[in-house]
Amino acid sequence: MPLIEKTAPGAARSPQPPDAATTMSASERAFRRLLADLEEAAQVLTGPKGATGAIERAEGFRYLTRVLSGALDMHLERADPERPAVTRMLTPTRKFLGDNPDTDYDYFPLCSDRTYRIRGSRGNVTYIGFCLYDERETGGIEVGGNLADEQLVYQPDGRFEIILSAVRPSSAANWLELRPRVYCMLVRQYYLDRRKESRSEFTLEVLESPPPLPPFGEAALAARLAAVGRYVRETVDLSASLSVYASLQGLEGEAKHSDGEVVGGVVRQDRLARAQALAETIDPKVILGHMPTPDIMYTGAWWELDDDEAVVVEGPLPPARYWAVQIFNRWLESPDYRYLKVAINGREVRPRTNGTFRVVLAHQNPRVPNWLETAGHRAGQICLRALLCRQPLAITFRRVKLRELSPE
Repeated sequence: MPLIEKTAPGAARSPQPPDAATTMSASERAFRRLLADLEEAAQVLTGPKGATGAIERAEGFRYLTRVLSGALDMHLERADPERPAVTRMLTPTRKFLGDNPDTDYDYFPLCSDRTYRIRGSRGNVTYIGFCLYDERETGGIEVGGNLADEQLVYQPDGRFEIILSAVRPSSAANWLELRPRVYCMLVRQYYLDRRKESRSEFTLEVLESPPPLPPFGEAALAARLAAVGRYVRETVDLSASLSVYASLQGLEGEAKHSDGEVVGGVVRQDRLARAQALAETIDPKVILGHMPTPDIMYTGAWWELDDDEAVVVEGPLPPARYWAVQIFNRWLESPDYRYLKVAINGREVRPRTNGTFRVVLAHQNPRVPNWLETAGHRAGQICLRALLCRQPLAITFRRVKLRELSPE
């Protein structure tokens, strides 16, 4: 899930010539700094952790613009915790850090010295969860609190109210503590069938009156553009870094079982050595920018497929509120699910009669149930996520020849 910018800026950049620096306005300096941040992100796309071919390069630069689009909403236009506005982070055309076709992600900024009230109706969406995130003192983020639908106290008409504050009011049926380093909230809504489920609608308000709104000056612009730039740099770096780690566990034909962590098969030694060398260059703090929810469980593998091969994902049907298998490209984006079948959830999967399932990833339709398309990619990640799962996952990932597939 998505990165939150709050870590220190990157390496110092070459200063402007003295004559330019003295005549440049603060607004222009802030904008030029943003351009430098975008250039630094672009260098990740074309560097050792970056694209390995033309498709990945094109997707990578499009990805940079998508992250920039989200950053402009979250950290420029809707960045005021005194007057928080909700941003729909991810859409069918704006994706980053493991988007899900079946999930809405709504983001808004927070500060610890205000009291917020969320009011909403449950609807019949498969899941809704309210997750707080705090910034770590050493960089990155961590979960600060979480309330899922099954934990909420509802009014007789099915509506609910959540108070977010540093101290719990005596009258609050639902409350989340705002700790000193609170940064934001993400509201997730999961669907098994968007055509039949209604979104849980909610409103957000600050209970204290905000101070008068000042003019938007150069200092505010500089601070917010700096936040935008850091978010883009760190998100692009995180996506590329996570793919490096995933490639350490690529499938080469031998099945491996999982227990909720990323898994794989045997990896060719030459590729493993390259991936390990890259992994050793990654600052572990980069990974702390990932935005998890405590209600989800993941397992997956890195795949590379020839035309006559497939990846088989199989195991017991996960005992979960929601589960799905989907693929990602190198930048942790789902391919275009508006037109391609690149994800399948537990309601869509055709199960076996013995309580297990099989999902098959291949370049062309192998004429078996539960086929996912590679969307023209020769490599990528495949992931199973399970929401509110009652036991550890026991999933197998295999790379096989198409001729080995049984029709079922």
